[in-house]
Amino acid sequence: MNFRNRKNENCELVSENRVGIDKITEFLKKNVRYVSRGAMVFALAAVLMLTTACNGNNNGGEQKQSQKEEEQTPAPTEEPKAEKDEYEVDAHPEVKELISTYYSAYATGDIDKLESITQSLSDMEKSYIKMLGEHVENYSDVTCYTKESSEEGAFLVSVTFTMNYSGLEGGLPGMDFFYVRTNEEGSLYIDNLYSSFNREMGEQETVAEIDSMIAEFEGGEDVQKLREEVQGKYNDAIASDENLKKTVDAVSEAIRQWKDSYTPEEPKEENKEEEPKQEESADDKKEKPADDKKEKPEEKEKAPEENQEQAPEENQEQAPEEAPQEDTTPEINYVPEGKVLTASSSYNVRKSMGESSELVGTTAEGDSIKVILSYAEGWTKVEWNGQTGYIRTDLLLNN
Repeated sequence: MNFRNRKNENCELVSENRVGIDKITEFLKKNVRYVSRGAMVFALAAVLMLTTACNGNNNGGEQKQSQKEEEQTPAPTEEPKAEKDEYEVDAHPEVKELISTYYSAYATGDIDKLESITQSLSDMEKSYIKMLGEHVENYSDVTCYTKESSEEGAFLVSVTFTMNYSGLEGGLPGMDFFYVRTNEEGSLYIDNLYSSFNREMGEQETVAEIDSMIAEFEGGEDVQKLREEVQGKYNDAIASDENLKKTVDAVSEAIRQWKDSYTPEEPKEENKEEEPKQEESADDKKEKPADDKKEKPEEKEKAPEENQEQAPEENQEQAPEEAPQEDTTPEINYVPEGKVLTASSSYNVRKSMGESSELVGTTAEGDSIKVILSYAEGWTKVEWNGQTGYIRTDLLLNN
């Protein structure tokens, strides 16, 4: 420290004496005739050396001082980055617009519009949408919670909404899932293979890889927390509004009646294919009218018993065709509200709908289980052992 101070003091002295040096330099220039050139050069060199030394000391000090300041200045901390695993809320305007359009068409039963923004919308789901549209006025407060799929241009979307019934103030909170993809033209559409309806019904086959991805998405802590929040709002709405509860019960009854009366259209198409064959056979018979006239009286006079036996055979042939129709009709899984079941096995009772939700407990064989309400998500709210929770609906149906 002392050595550096001395150098600085010398530099200050040199600076103060610089005026005198300049005067000497001017004097030498004016009297160059009397002073040898070598002496003058030597004097100038000495002046330059002193000036350079001072500047060097000053620069060195400034550099060291700046280095110290840099060392003392703390490095900027990096801001935490949002995890990719967390969903984004209304982060994709094109997805939000697609889902909002879907719900607008869904509420009014506009099948043409739905078909223009979806793929794999089955005839059974179309029928269900038309039936539900008779009770639902509109959907509001639509919010999209989105994650990008591993498939390019696809999104996993959980949606919360308020379902507003016709002629009733106050709506019912709900939650749904959509798998949104991009077509060859670059437009987004909803793949209804992975709609809540088809995943519940199992009417159309899905891809296992995408099913697994959806299960992982819905099992995430963020989605589970969101589901629990919506479920809490749902329970509060039902408990606080008796009219809303009656309307929900009425809609549930309408769904049951629709299920019982629904007839798949696929078997009808098969029957239509058989009708042209029958017409062709009729045309063939018309080519031989004489033979037909002869055969008909003979059948009436000679073999009336044979004709009577043929009718049951035709009925027997039709019966097997009708039986598969009933067997292949998907059913909506629900358990009547208020029904009390006796557990034939042990069932996991969870705090919310979802396999990864926290356990309330496990029933024992013979336990009493009271049904509160079945949900389209495939879970039924129950009262068991003085507690409320959720059991998979299919387990209760097989009980």
